[in-house]
Amino acid sequence: MHSSFARLSSIFLSFLLLLVTATACVSPPFPAGKSGALAPQVSPAAEVAALKERSDFWRNFQCKLRINVNGKTARFSSPAIVLVKSPNLLRFETFTPIGMTAALFVSNQSGPSLLIPSQETVYTAKRPETLVREFLGGVNLPVDVFSHLLSGSIPPQMFKNIESRSQGGLLRLISRSPGGYFEWQVASGALASVFIGTAQFEGRVSYDPPVRLAGESVPETIRISSKDWRMEVRVEQMRPAAQFQPGVFHLPELPGVRRVELDSTK
Repeated sequence: MHSSFARLSSIFLSFLLLLVTATACVSPPFPAGKSGALAPQVSPAAEVAALKERSDFWRNFQCKLRINVNGKTARFSSPAIVLVKSPNLLRFETFTPIGMTAALFVSNQSGPSLLIPSQETVYTAKRPETLVREFLGGVNLPVDVFSHLLSGSIPPQMFKNIESRSQGGLLRLISRSPGGYFEWQVASGALASVFIGTAQFEGRVSYDPPVRLAGESVPETIRISSKDWRMEVRVEQMRPAAQFQPGVFHLPELPGVRRVELDSTK
C-alpha cells in the first residue's frame, strides 16, 4: 500500500515538473508593456535629418526669457524679449524692474545698433559682437550663434560640412571651417550640449533638460560658459513667428540722443 502511494506521488511530481518546464518555454501571448520595452535605436542619419527640420522650424521666432550674466566686468539679471528673423535680423531688448527698456540691441541690413535710454545714447559698430560686449558686460558671444543656441538648432549653412560620430549612445555632430569648431552632442534623441571654438568665443553650452529634436520642443534652461563669464538663460515663452511688425528690427527715431561709434573709440 505504502509502495503504491509512493509510486503515485513520484509520478504526480514528475508530471508537475514537466508541466512547469513546458510552461516556461512558451512565449507570452501579448507583447510586453512600455515598461519592459527597449527604446528604439535612432540612426545618426535620422537624427541629423531631425535637426535639419528643427533648424527650418525655428528660422523665425520670438521668445520671452530671463537672462543672468556673471562675469569679470558685470553681473546682472534681467527679463528680455528676443525676436529673430533669419538670416540676419535680430532684436534683443532688456527691461528694468518697472518694465522700462534698459537696453535695446538691433541688427539689420544696415548694421548693428544699441540704444541705452538711461544714457540717451545710441552705440554703433561694424561688428555686432562689439556692441554685445558693451550690452552684456564683456560677453563675447557671436550674435548669429546666440540666436541658434536659444532655439537649440544648428545654423543651416553648417550642415554642408558636418560629420557625425557615434560613441556609446552619444551622437557627436562636428563642423570644422575657417569660422571655427562646433560640436553638437545628441543623446537619446535630444540635444544635450554644444562645444564652440571660434576667434571670438570658446566655451560650452548645456541644455537642462536636453531639448528633444522634435521641432516644436522648446529649451527650458540654457547655460553658456567661457573662461571669463557665465550666462544662464531661462526660457519662459518661445514660438515661431511667421511675420513681424514693420520696423521692429530698427531703433525708434528719438530726438536728441547722442551717437557713439565704438570702433572709433578703441
